[in-house]
Amino acid sequence: MKRSTRALVLPTYATRLSLALMAFIIVASATYLIVQYPNLPWLLSVRFAADGSPNGWQYKTPARVMMPVLVQLSLAATFGAIGFLLLSRKYGTLDAQAPDVRAAAVAAEAVTLIALIWVAFQGYAAWALVRMWTIERAGLGWYTICELVGVVATGVVAVRAHGHLGRPAPRPYVAEHWRFGQLYKNNQDPALFVPTRDGSRWTLNFGRPKAATLLGLILLIGIVGPTVILILALRA
Repeated sequence: MKRSTRALVLPTYATRLSLALMAFIIVASATYLIVQYPNLPWLLSVRFAADGSPNGWQYKTPARVMMPVLVQLSLAATFGAIGFLLLSRKYGTLDAQAPDVRAAAVAAEAVTLIALIWVAFQGYAAWALVRMWTIERAGLGWYTICELVGVVATGVVAVRAHGHLGRPAPRPYVAEHWRFGQLYKNNQDPALFVPTRDGSRWTLNFGRPKAATLLGLILLIGIVGPTVILILALRA
């Protein structure tokens, strides 16, 4: 049984690989847009008539052209912060085989894989936008297909993570650690993930401030993310 006093759960190989691939895709996307920037027209086509000809333009600016990279950086930072929170541990001896430690590693892996999917999607968006601006005709190629593939891949990652998390064994019931019957709060417990009272699933330990921060970030993604995607889709 391997134990340590690290304050961070060791990320899985898939998590580390996903982070490396995200960094590569972001750098590649930024390099591509920087190289293409001088060749783009000074007015970028952003609206099109039914026949595909442009009828609305915006001035070329670095921020506008680099928008896919800015979205990539936002995704990487937000999901990276969630992954860090999932892997962080307040104190105490860390058993690599403990159920809550494995659960944290699996959850962080799922988060980084999902981030990789959508960072890669924005990489395609960068290429598609440059092509559309260059030929000045409507159409982003396989944009919609790639978006659907991203949604399916995200679902696959979520289902895979759920299967790896498994069903936790319930802990002995301690009344003062539970609020309203189902809300676990114990600031003496270093685990972020704990079994529910009946052991049917995992829940968060709200005795750790990171649990509230984690929920806030997830809500931010759930509310702001779809809005941004909708705006981008409508503009396309």
